[in-house]
Amino acid sequence: MTSLAENERESDEFDLIDAMIAALDDTTQGAGVVAGPGDDAAVLDLPPGHQLVVSTDTLIAGRHYPAGAAADVIGYRSMAAATSDLAAMGATPAWAMVSLTVARLTAAWAQRYAQGVAAAARAFGLAVVGGNVARGSENVTVTVHGHVPTARAMLRSGAKPGHVVYVTGTLGGARLALQDNGLSRCSLAELDADSPRRRYWKPEPRLAVGIGLRALASAAIDLSDGLSSDLEHLCRASGIACDVELARLPVYPGGDPMDAAAAGDDYELAFTAPPDSEHGIRALARETGVAITPIATARTGRPAAVHWFRDGLAIDVSPGYRHF
Repeated sequence: MTSLAENERESDEFDLIDAMIAALDDTTQGAGVVAGPGDDAAVLDLPPGHQLVVSTDTLIAGRHYPAGAAADVIGYRSMAAATSDLAAMGATPAWAMVSLTVARLTAAWAQRYAQGVAAAARAFGLAVVGGNVARGSENVTVTVHGHVPTARAMLRSGAKPGHVVYVTGTLGGARLALQDNGLSRCSLAELDADSPRRRYWKPEPRLAVGIGLRALASAAIDLSDGLSSDLEHLCRASGIACDVELARLPVYPGGDPMDAAAAGDDYELAFTAPPDSEHGIRALARETGVAITPIATARTGRPAAVHWFRDGLAIDVSPGYRHF
């Protein structure tokens, strides 16, 4: 399967851009958008008393998603992956810039791709305010912008000994999808019910949880590369260690705890919080409908690291996804 149907004719660049903007529909407008697509740059207004939060993600065909995948799921997944970083910072999502590079581009593929982007933008509360289209090896780059009240962004560096380590949702669902030979043939319309395929193509950035954690958490990180790698990043940034028992991990049904510990693409959150935040975290889980599970307690330790155990015995867990 190829990303673009062989019998479709490539269109003029500016006609394609116009078609994509039309497919984005109302998602090109939103709070704070003074000027969006159509000018040389976007003009945006921040709410008073807020700081800008910005993150960029690039997904490459054949590496970060199956080559030949449907255009709409590529658009949705790329938006979700980038937006998860805003959730980890406790940011309110606001705007996105979307850049697409492909070897060939037709009006039908471009429109379907833009529809996937628009579906994610509506789901996450983002206005799509610009981007770029270029010819080359297929990849998508999404830059998301959000905002937080001044000095309220959650960082990786705030955990202290004695703080409890939590994860949201379940781990390993997207990894199960990678064992599915039909993964590249999915479309958004097929992904309504919870399934490994949905976890892979339509991950749910934990935005409401992230915003609710501003007053509760001490540090946070999104789980894009796998808990084993990402929690290690948090520990190093905070200068703490923690001991994680595999049996405490919330694993997606049918998954294996060892695999789930290293599985990437879950886009859940790992975070720490003082023990006296427990009541508030339980209330946040009820309010958002997102499970939040305590898995460890931070402690002093040199080097700062995650130590893994199974039935009380120390074990080695594979690192998560490595980009290089």
